Amino acid sequence: MMDIFYFDKKMRKAAPEQLPKIKNKRLWVDVSNITKQEAEVLRDAFNLHPVTAEDLLNANTRIKVEEFPQYLFCIFYGVEHKKAIELMELDFVIGRNFLISSRNADISSYAELKSNREKLEALFRRGVDFIFHRLLDGEQDNYFPVLEYIDDEIDIIEGKLSGTPSNDLLTSILALKHSISLLRKTTLQQTEKLSFLVKNDYRFLSKHALPYFRDIYDHSIRVSDLIDNYREAIINTFEFYMSAVSKNMNEAVKVLSVIATIALPLTVVSSIYGTNFTNLPGSGFHYGFWVMIGFMIVLSGSLVYFLRRRGWA
Repeated sequence: MMDIFYFDKKMRKAAPEQLPKIKNKRLWVDVSNITKQEAEVLRDAFNLHPVTAEDLLNANTRIKVEEFPQYLFCIFYGVEHKKAIELMELDFVIGRNFLISSRNADISSYAELKSNREKLEALFRRGVDFIFHRLLDGEQDNYFPVLEYIDDEIDIIEGKLSGTPSNDLLTSILALKHSISLLRKTTLQQTEKLSFLVKNDYRFLSKHALPYFRDIYDHSIRVSDLIDNYREAIINTFEFYMSAVSKNMNEAVKVLSVIATIALPLTVVSSIYGTNFTNLPGSGFHYGFWVMIGFMIVLSGSLVYFLRRRGWA
């Protein structure tokens, strides 16, 4: 779906077929789930490079900032948390008087801006680069609620570590560890590309807009630092979990070893007197069986006492 907004003394909305007539005015073209036909319309209207048109169609493209003679092409990623933490590709083509935004999901900040006529008109008056900033800044700020969720999840997991380790707890740790690793990889690349916007002199970004993009860059650095902290925390949590599992296993092995140590000499005694030899010491004694049982009890007690004195049981 394609929404077209343009500024002609005031903010107006246009249909896709009007695009050739208004393309010289200040424009914002927002495309959701772009089709091949829509990509061709944008390519012809704004003289986009075929590679740019192809990237607009493809999903999961790498983060990039590329300058072309007539526009600047940027790909960044937003984040959302529904059933799981998911990344959303955000494509932007910004020229002297036009902005194209493309995405494959509904984004609340985009819908909010399109419904706020006064806000959008004010941004149009300042330039399309300010609309670009507003869209990018809104999605950059969405990282913070997700990071708060990760922080809460780490606290919950750490609280559960005081109990008995379970497979469900391990699943939670690994899932959160995967999400943090994904975010870390994305934000590191994104911070680097955002630095291009503030450090390089792109003619499609006005000097008046640069301080605002520096603010986005600062937020991105803060997000990266927080993710690094959470990554270290979840790694420590995973190591603590494995230590707890190892400790429980060692306790189980210790108990089994004590049982085996006590049972071994008893097994030897009972095996000897279970043989079929005719002459066995004490075999003719009336109370021989009970003497053997008593000897085995004393032997077991002696072994338990010895193991306790050594701290092995």
